[in-house]
Amino acid sequence: MKTLIPALLLAGLLVTPALAQTTTFTLPESRSGDVSYISGGIGDEERNEIRMREADFNLKLLFSERDGSYLTGVDVLLLNTRGETVLEAKGAGPFLLARVPAGRYTVKLSANGKVQQGKLSVGAKGKKQAVYRW
Repeated sequence: MKTLIPALLLAGLLVTPALAQTTTFTLPESRSGDVSYISGGIGDEERNEIRMREADFNLKLLFSERDGSYLTGVDVLLLNTRGETVLEAKGAGPFLLARVPAGRYTVKLSANGKVQQGKLSVGAKGKKQAVYRW
């Protein structure tokens, strides 16, 4: 019995780090063509998850009202230089993280009956971040 207790304690120590590394995410990763993305950020738990996962994506968009409050329900269309749709997300926000090929894009956004359009470039390394306000 004396040798069984240290063995069980050691086994518990070996299992604990593996369990600590297992994180269950609540925001589903979606696909639009070849692009993976997640969207969310309502409440502390989702914002924390966005922070934890943003290193896995190279594009981060934030949508807000002019007063700084978060905005959801944004329709996002990302077009490459040939005018082809690279990403289409309905009802996104307030954060959208995407894994897109490096390149230049046109962003078309729609929320609350108002449309915005802009350009952005995503490099081969690092992350492009942009904030859009209505």
